[in-house]
Formats: sequence, structure tokens, C-alpha cells
Amino acid sequence: MLTDQQEPMVSAVLADYGRIETRRTPLPPVGEGELLVRVLATGICGSDLATYRGAHPYKTAPTVLGHELCGTVVRAAGPFAAGDLVCAAAYSHCGDCGMCAQGRTNLCTDKRNLCHLGWDGSFAQYVMLRPAMVHRLPAGTDPTLGALVEPLSIALHAVALAGPPLRRTLRIIGAGNIGLGCLIAARRLGFGHIVCSDLGPEKGRRAAALGADAYLDVLADDAGPGLHGPGADVLVVASSHPGALDEAVQAVRPGGTVVVVSFFDQPPTVALNALVGKEVRVLGSSLSTAEDFRTVIGWLAEGTIDPLPMVTHRFDLSETGAAMALMAAGEPATGKIIIIP
Repeated sequence: MLTDQQEPMVSAVLADYGRIETRRTPLPPVGEGELLVRVLATGICGSDLATYRGAHPYKTAPTVLGHELCGTVVRAAGPFAAGDLVCAAAYSHCGDCGMCAQGRTNLCTDKRNLCHLGWDGSFAQYVMLRPAMVHRLPAGTDPTLGALVEPLSIALHAVALAGPPLRRTLRIIGAGNIGLGCLIAARRLGFGHIVCSDLGPEKGRRAAALGADAYLDVLADDAGPGLHGPGADVLVVASSHPGALDEAVQAVRPGGTVVVVSFFDQPPTVALNALVGKEVRVLGSSLSTAEDFRTVIGWLAEGTIDPLPMVTHRFDLSETGAAMALMAAGEPATGKIIIIP
């Protein structure tokens, strides 16, 4: 077990926008009541890509990216013991504000975020975490599955905001990683007919493998009529392409619900008259809570979900630069990328 915090480790450092360097760095400083976790697997998130491009609203270079992680506890704190297998939220909530008092920790007014203000993320051999953000996984959990818990919790949070499934129909705009996570959550919760839409057949194959009833390839010549068929009860916007919100308002039924889980680099446009005329309810979804984590971990333990078809690539930590470049290229064949330190 490592105890000397000056012993070096390997980190993939975002030295400047678009440039990642593999470096030997000191172990992260661990204060009283904080955990040191050895990273076993970590996924690349869309927010990591935004920071890599210099487009994130508050995360900046230089930093170590990464927050979708699975690891083992090396230095124990709180209820966690050395050797525990864990995953974590991307933020540590304060526990004192009004939102935390309501259990809405995702809306904490004084949260601290990984990869921000000197708190390095999980694209490294070790990461410092705080007990409030950490969740224990069943022993023997595949580390790749453990790294998928955080994005799946965000997807579950978004879908659950729409209310009880009650055989309602659902469409997901965007079959990227969060969109596919929303598909997994919606299928498990019991929504009825679920349709995903995106560009190209590769994403359609992944959506089908994860339980979609149908896929609309918006590039296909015959996709047009399907895009304007009977409106869905619930529309999840998991893409930030221009026109995504207008597409959602057009495709949801009158009186339906639109849940927006994607962030937009530029202010999106939306035909407000159509939104008002159809009396559409629009909800924003931010992060996830401990309850969302517990639910996803329970599903994995039961074996009632299998998110592994999301994963298309695995890289060694020393190849993080190549992994980020691959994600930045935006090829349809690229799904979830996992880095193995």
C-alpha cells in the first residue's frame, strides 16, 4: 500500500487545449477525511472533450481530466476501508446548503468539481476523492462497468424527471453515450416504445444492442417521414447540435414533456410559438444524486442492465492523447472510450 504522497505516479495532463502529455507527477495531496483511490478504469465524457477543446464553461487547462471512474481505496476515510471497490460522482456537495438539505445534492450551491481549481481528475493512476461523492461497488464488479455508473446515473436522473413510465413512448435525440445511457434507463424503468435518432447506421447498431425499438438515421433518404410521425410522450435531448430543441418540440406530442440533458456551446434556437401552442413542458437535467447512483449500482448487481455495448475502445493511460483525439474526431463508430491506468 502506498503511503508516501511524494512517490510519483503517471498522469495524463491536459497541458494546453488539444494537447495531452503523459507525465510523472506526485501523488495527489490527501487531507484529513479524504480518500486516495487507485484508478482501475475511467471513461471519457463529453465535458472532458469540451475542456480539451477549450469550450468548457469553467474547466480550463492545465489540468488532469476524468471523472467517470472505478477504483480501489488505498487511503481510507469515512465509511470506506482500504481495498473497497468504488465509483464516484463528478462533484463533492457541501451538505449544508438548502438544496443539500432537500437531498438535491446535484444542485448544491457550493459544490466542488473534479478537474477544476487544482483538483485533478481520474486520467491518472491515483485520484483524491471525498467520502460524500463516493459509492461502494460489489466486490468483483468489472472496473469498466464501475466506470459507467456515473454517466448512467446522469442518464437515469434525466429520464426519471419525466415522471412515471406507464407505457409512455419516448424518443431520444442523440445516440451518443448519454443518449444511450438514457435508453438503458428508460428500458429498465419500463417506458413503452423507445426510439433513438442520430447520424449514420453505426449508432443505430449500438442503440439496437441496448434495447431500442427503432432507430431513425437522419441522414438516410427515407428518414424524413419517421421524424414527423405521431409525437412521443417524452422527448430527451441528448445532443447539442443546432436545431435540437426545435426538433424536440416538433417531435413531442401536444402536452408532452421535453427533458434536456445536453449542454450547448452556443445559445440554442427554439420556435417558442410551437412550444407554447403544443403546451410542451421543458425540463433541464443536471448531474445526478446519491439515489441515482444506488439505483444504477443495484441494476448492475442484479444483472438487469448490460451497458457494455456502449464501449467501443479501450486505451492505456499513456495513450490518453490518442484517445482524446479519437473522440474529438467524432466518428460515428466511436462510442464510449475507456482508459485503463
